[in-house]
Amino acid sequence: METVAELVKKAANLEKLAKKEKPTDIVGDVPLEKLKEIVRNKEIPGDSEEAKIRQIIGSCVSYRITIDGKDPREFRNYPN
Repeated sequence: METVAELVKKAANLEKLAKKEKPTDIVGDVPLEKLKEIVRNKEIPGDSEEAKIRQIIGSCVSYRITIDGKDPREFRNYPN
């Protein structure tokens, strides 16, 4: 079973996630459509697709990965 972090890392085509020494560096970008594909993964815990997408967006914030070139925090209220 892959973790959410591993799935996001794959979607962004990254070998490693962000380093703690450089907290401002953006390490990658992932399209929103890829995140929607990850949500369909049955192994990700969550009651609804909205809960799963919020979990994935939170991982993008933590690992400094943008979504469609934007700060992932802009997607916090997704899908609204």
